[in-house]
Amino acid sequence: MSDRKHMKKIRKKRIKAEKKQIDKHEEKIDRERGRKDTTRDYWQKEIDEKFAKQIEKDADYLEEN
Repeated sequence: MSDRKHMKKIRKKRIKAEKKQIDKHEEKIDRERGRKDTTRDYWQKEIDEKFAKQIEKDADYLEEN
C-alpha cells in the first residue's frame, strides 16, 4: 500500500519538475542563438523526446492508480 502512495508522490513531483525543465528549454529556444551542438531544433527535440514522453507515462500511471 505504501509503495503505491510513494510512487504517486514521486510521479507528481517528477511531472512538476519536468514541466519546469520544459519551460527552461522553451526559454532557451526563444533567447539563445544556436551553436554547433545546441541548436533550437536540439532543444525542441529534447522537449519532445524526453520530457513530453515521460510526463505522458507518469500521467497514465496516475490515472491507472
